[in-house]
Amino acid sequence: MQRRRWANGRARPGLPGLVLLALALLAPALLQTPAAAQSAGSVYTVTDIAINKQAQTGAAAREQGLAEARQAAFGHLFRRLMPSAYHSREPALPAETLTGLIAAVDVGQEQITATAYRADLAIRFAPARVRALLTERRIPFSDQPSPPLLIVPVYDWAGARQLWETPNPWHTAWSEQVGTDGLLTTLLAEGRAEEQLALSADQALAGDAAALQRIARSYNAGGAVVALGRFRVDPRSARPVLEVTLTGHGAAPPGPLTRRFEGNPGSRAGLAAEQLTRMAAAAMREALADSWKTQNQRFSGEAGKSLLVSVPLTHLGDYATALHRIREANAVETAVVARITRQQAQFRLAYRFSLEQVRQSFAQFGMRLAEEPGGWVLYVNG
Repeated sequence: MQRRRWANGRARPGLPGLVLLALALLAPALLQTPAAAQSAGSVYTVTDIAINKQAQTGAAAREQGLAEARQAAFGHLFRRLMPSAYHSREPALPAETLTGLIAAVDVGQEQITATAYRADLAIRFAPARVRALLTERRIPFSDQPSPPLLIVPVYDWAGARQLWETPNPWHTAWSEQVGTDGLLTTLLAEGRAEEQLALSADQALAGDAAALQRIARSYNAGGAVVALGRFRVDPRSARPVLEVTLTGHGAAPPGPLTRRFEGNPGSRAGLAAEQLTRMAAAAMREALADSWKTQNQRFSGEAGKSLLVSVPLTHLGDYATALHRIREANAVETAVVARITRQQAQFRLAYRFSLEQVRQSFAQFGMRLAEEPGGWVLYVNG
């Protein structure tokens, strides 16, 4: 396959983590959060764009096809960054403005004839330019990818609760929804022997933090989402009903997110359960993605702010842990190492979120931001 890239701007390579750490130890340094690298890669890149255009000439078909591809890619990116409630606010951009947002285009499987043009594209948008456009138009957005979130599906049929038992249509429905889509990455608890010993359905619904955290860590997940699906048949309407509640732990949006799904009256219970669980898993995954975006939303148009925080250091590895955790949480635009002693490290954090959002974002990654008499303190281990 022949591939080539059309560059429209350069991406500056990031410094490796060890170099950043060495610089921070030697002198004050500027640490960019990992969103810069992730955004320029997966978040701001739209792949699998297919062009199949015909016109009077191949050159005209190519020009028209590329113009349509740029518009379609921006629409896809816009929906990726916005909760569904904001999808209708997608701006209609002139071709010149749209082209200016693009950093590079990867072209593969390209074919041009006398009257047609076909190609497969991947379009990478320039994060800073897109952010500036949305900020200027006062459109709130989120470009923070979630850490992997572990789905723990508890199925309730007529009061009997299932988590690891099979068959379980609720578990099967979620197996078709997990993966990475947009900003949200989800995994599914498999029900391995050690998991069955560590967590019961009742423990999951009670929010047993220690057990849920252990299982999430075994999958390298940042949090767990307990997904309760309660199936019943309404005695009055004879409609099958699935009532769903998602409750987040760790880095997951806390919720609860609740929805009710109904089937046709008189439907056979087993078939209705299979249909409703599939419909509900797809809808609730979208709701979870919306909740993540809303929780990590940038306030467009709001001036940047800064905060000086102290991080207590009690062990040799605490400083490296602090650097990693701050970068992982992506709660701030930049973090400048202002001062380091044996007892503490001070960081100047620049952010565009509300302070409460910064606090919540840190909490998702096991950190606690507290205002104390001596100033703001960030406890890296909660």
